[in-house]
Amino acid sequence: MFSRLFQFTLSVVVIGVMATPVGHATEAFSGAEDLRGWCSSMDNDDVHWGLCVGSVAAAHDTIMTYQSFDDMRKIVCVNPTITRGDLVITVMEFMETHPEYMDLSLGDVVFSALREAYPCN
Repeated sequence: MFSRLFQFTLSVVVIGVMATPVGHATEAFSGAEDLRGWCSSMDNDDVHWGLCVGSVAAAHDTIMTYQSFDDMRKIVCVNPTITRGDLVITVMEFMETHPEYMDLSLGDVVFSALREAYPCN
């Protein structure tokens, strides 16, 4: 009982959040500007590489996990052969072409980039 109720509640919340990116970056959490800085500095050191690739991969994995719940509407359909590097390139290109998204949270900008690049049919 609790498990089904929890899944239903989580599904409703996630679908609502995923429909429109509205999570603005705050001082407590990393935003799109932070991500762009890390990804633009990956050649400088391992820390920036780890922050960039790790953040994009974590956001991707979270999106894929939420979409795997029962009755969850699939919005992002990434081919299983896509690499973490491909995801980083996709997100970086999205941030370059959509400056209006740069005040969003890190997760929302990654979600928006993946939703645009890998929509479900």
